[in-house]
Amino acid sequence: MAAPSPASSSLFMRLTNVWRHLVLRSDIDAIILELLGTFSLERIYSEGDKESYQLLVIQLLAQLNTIFNTQRLTLPSEKLQVGWYLGYLVSWEVTLRSVEFVLQTVVEARESLWEVEALRDKYLAEFLLSALRVLTLHPKAPTNQRTKDRRDRFARIHRSLERVFDSYPGEKSFLLLVCKEVTASLRNDPDSLALPPGLKYELPNLASELVNLQLQGYPLAESLSSQNISTIVTHNGFASNWLSQFLALRDISFFVVGASIQYVANRETRDCRLQASSARARNAVLQSLETMRLPGHLSREDLISTFSEVFRIILPNTPSLVVRRASNLEMDEGELDALDSLCLKLEERQVISRISDREMMHSMAEITKNIALLDDPSGQSRTSRPRLYVVDCEKCHLVGDSQLRAIGHLKYPVHSTENSVATLPLGSKCLECEEPISLMREVSVVRQIWERLKPLEPNADTINVERHLPTQFQQAPPKAESNTLFNPGFGNILAASSQTYDAPAAPRRHSPENSRSISQSHLSPISPGFRRFADVSLGESSESGASKDAAARTLPQSDSSREPPNSPGLSTSPSSSRNRLESMSSVVSFEPVRPLRTRTVPVMAQPEKSKGMWRRFGSRKESTSASGDSSSLSSTLLESQRLEEISLKELTHVSKKTIRGKSGKNINVYLSQNSPYALFWNQLNIYVWDVGTSPPTMGRAVATESTCVLAAVTKVYLAYIIGTRDQKLTLRIVNLLQTDVPPVEYRMASSLWCRSIAICPKENYVVVGFDNSIVRFFPTTNNGDPSREDHLHIRYHSECKECQPVETLAFSNDGLVLLASTRSPKSGMIQVYSWRFPFSSFEEISACRYQVPLHESEDGGITSAIYRTGTGADDNLVCITTWTQSGIPVLVQPKDGHRSVIRTEISNRQSKLGNRIQTSAFSPTGKELAIVNDKGDLYKISNLNSSPMDVKKIATSKELTSRSESLAMVFMTLPDEETIVMAWADPSKDKGYIKKIPVSSYV
Repeated sequence: MAAPSPASSSLFMRLTNVWRHLVLRSDIDAIILELLGTFSLERIYSEGDKESYQLLVIQLLAQLNTIFNTQRLTLPSEKLQVGWYLGYLVSWEVTLRSVEFVLQTVVEARESLWEVEALRDKYLAEFLLSALRVLTLHPKAPTNQRTKDRRDRFARIHRSLERVFDSYPGEKSFLLLVCKEVTASLRNDPDSLALPPGLKYELPNLASELVNLQLQGYPLAESLSSQNISTIVTHNGFASNWLSQFLALRDISFFVVGASIQYVANRETRDCRLQASSARARNAVLQSLETMRLPGHLSREDLISTFSEVFRIILPNTPSLVVRRASNLEMDEGELDALDSLCLKLEERQVISRISDREMMHSMAEITKNIALLDDPSGQSRTSRPRLYVVDCEKCHLVGDSQLRAIGHLKYPVHSTENSVATLPLGSKCLECEEPISLMREVSVVRQIWERLKPLEPNADTINVERHLPTQFQQAPPKAESNTLFNPGFGNILAASSQTYDAPAAPRRHSPENSRSISQSHLSPISPGFRRFADVSLGESSESGASKDAAARTLPQSDSSREPPNSPGLSTSPSSSRNRLESMSSVVSFEPVRPLRTRTVPVMAQPEKSKGMWRRFGSRKESTSASGDSSSLSSTLLESQRLEEISLKELTHVSKKTIRGKSGKNINVYLSQNSPYALFWNQLNIYVWDVGTSPPTMGRAVATESTCVLAAVTKVYLAYIIGTRDQKLTLRIVNLLQTDVPPVEYRMASSLWCRSIAICPKENYVVVGFDNSIVRFFPTTNNGDPSREDHLHIRYHSECKECQPVETLAFSNDGLVLLASTRSPKSGMIQVYSWRFPFSSFEEISACRYQVPLHESEDGGITSAIYRTGTGADDNLVCITTWTQSGIPVLVQPKDGHRSVIRTEISNRQSKLGNRIQTSAFSPTGKELAIVNDKGDLYKISNLNSSPMDVKKIATSKELTSRSESLAMVFMTLPDEETIVMAWADPSKDKGYIKKIPVSSYV
């Protein structure tokens, strides 16, 4: 069968996908009820927005129409036993109530749907014809209903349809007029529109094959042949029979289309001349329509046009008589999106239903588990495709593919067939009995069992989590009014004690070899909940080794107008808490606690009043130079951007004796993915700032006690890694909300150096990337789960020695996907690996392989590899950026490998995005992407699934000469609105800068 043309391929392939998920399902009633229930919940938040509500109704009608069309093809002919099919048929009552629900919805939503004629003329009419046809031919009407009862039910539908006509006066479409004729006929006689005798007993259904591949001449059923089609409309027939003839020809048309869809859905490749047979059936149908006697108020041109559009799904050369408007094209896109959404829902339903059958799933899991253990008895390797071979020793022992790879046999065999024999190297011995062996043969039935059972062994954890995310629905709740009172402690670490937070339980103490809880003495005295009043006598007699200057250092005195919000344990009154904090500041100190060496962390002073924290961009020379060129941005846009300064004197004024290496003076910046927190840190000190407040508030200061090499923060945890000269690393995880919980510490025995770090937005893991392509997962609490590691190259060799490091780690915004990226030092090939919740296994996303030449000047490697979870019709996306000369930023669809280049117009040099990218981030909704280049310019990219994308320069910051950790950018949801936050450090001025760019300003 020839492939559909591009014009029809989108709809055809989506119908094929729906077919695979929808055919012969026993939960069809539950699916329809779920769609109706979801729609009812969605419209609560969409009735105020006409376009959103119109799209919701179109999606519902398109999905229901597809379901009832499939149900029509499932109805058995009258010569077949009905009982066997009942499990696959929608109930008569659910079908009729669905029709009534839809009609009532259209009548009540007159104000919102008035302008959308195509919704009524096309989508509503097609749904009604499909559902009414199922009701007419359904073999199992309710047993307690007499013919009179069925007439009454159809009369209700007819009255509802008349109300639709009255609510929307004006000219009606051909299909909608036909719907009224159908309901009028059924209310008089429910059996008046039965099939003609020739079709009543001979039509096929989906329980059998609609295409007979053994018949080369005419593979369609005999009842669908052109000879039989020509007998439906007789030349001497009465005009009163036209409606039965119309519905019979419509049935045939959908059976012909269904045969082609089934052929593709079954992945058939044999040539059976199906397209030629379908074309002959189409010609016979169109010729019959020419001779049909129609009532005077119906147009024959519209009649033929209706059938032509149906056949164009599989035969795109069929002439189209429909004039398409721009608004109709947008609705067609909505229909395609609706089919994609239906596929996702059906797939999730299959997973949940399958895993609910515990006994079946347990048996399947045991089989695949045993196969995996035979492949690798040690259980260390998690291969995606295990194989078993039998060797020619005396007892014909089995050996697994993973066992062969572990001992160095990586090339035997490359491709195995059922009867293939592989020759082993001389001197090979059986792994079980150590007898000499020379041959082995694959037990192919084991691989076939694995390939058929493993895809059916679902992991429902991701679906179970997604059900509890706000993205379960398309319509978000309306934003609160501007005068709504917000909690003043929103997102503020200092106000944490006044809010209830369901954080993980306090960790239990473990042995030092794995992880241990450590004292909080190395935390700053301004940390929430940590306040100690100095004992003068104790301070004078202490011989702890800490200097008197360090012990006497106190909190800086600040202007009262700049004092941060409430501190834990203090009065909630702003004035009383401020006075109390100032009175404390002169006496706060702390003592060292053995065995950890401690020292006082210098606390950064709040900016003075004269240095205005609300200074607008470009208002002074210092800000202009620090923020970059803004000449290409309008003054209106600049006014909506807030630039705020913080003092970094305590990070920049560090004693030379305490600095290790050239990077000792560097100030690193990190922005949280799920909270308004920012880190400004160097080797010795880490400061946590809440940038959700204006001005930003410093919430905690931490002394690292050694050289800090990596740090990250979320709403609950601060994680940082300290290292020594002998490359011994220690990971510490500090709970920012439960200050009475001791930090968790993991000591790493290996000498591998760490390269990247990320914290799960769900607050479950800290993930660290190392040299040799190793990724390790560390639980955030001592809950009994040990840390574990994944070797990204396990499929190639059991142990990496000089493999590339893991350059980036990033979680998706919903926390369900983790991406890691590496780059080959030999070829420059970028590879991306993904984990899905619960992150028990990983796989390479082969579609994301991207080669960027090496040995370029200013090669900063990979700067980001981030993941966007698709919603609705939007596919999943991976964004890859580099700091190189030739590595163009790209968006990749993992599903099909489609790749889109992100660039601006080359001629406009002031707004050129370039290839040296500092960082990138997806918005929480996934609709937008933000990128910062080497000029410090911030670009917002929208229409990510379109070509071309919309790329706009919306802000500037600090220009960079090389890839730097001193600038970060992320989307944050602040109390006012969704905002892009940029943060960077300028050590030459002892300042840090926070710029907030409201997303709504650039829509």
